[in-house]
Amino acid sequence: MARSEVATIGALLLVAGIIGYYIPIPFTLAGETVSNTIPNVVAFCESGIGQFAQMSPEIVKICSEFKTLMLGIYGSGLLGIILIIVGAVKGDSKEKILHVDTGKVEERSTKEHDKSIDILKERYAKGEITKEEFEQMKKDLENS
Repeated sequence: MARSEVATIGALLLVAGIIGYYIPIPFTLAGETVSNTIPNVVAFCESGIGQFAQMSPEIVKICSEFKTLMLGIYGSGLLGIILIIVGAVKGDSKEKILHVDTGKVEERSTKEHDKSIDILKERYAKGEITKEEFEQMKKDLENS
């Protein structure tokens, strides 16, 4: 997977975590539909009033579900940040080359290939090789 893809997935997970943190979720409490954000419900459950209210099985169920959702939000945000960092510092990417005649797939570092082409261009610019040699070597590098 390319660096940009890893970073994009990380950004999407981070955005999902942020949205999950701020968007109110409706739930039913004592026959009434209430909307609140996950962190607010978890804070209520962990407060003194929430501890007292947890004598009700309905509140225990709601607190348990929202604590699990809270872990999912934090997990998605943390994983998103990690993937963004990995995408930013991941080593050079590799390109896959399919040889039609043999059917083999070969991986080649794009940085190495670019460096080879740059050296070849530099040698041609200095006059160390002729145009024909340059074209042949470039063709050889692109086919290898």
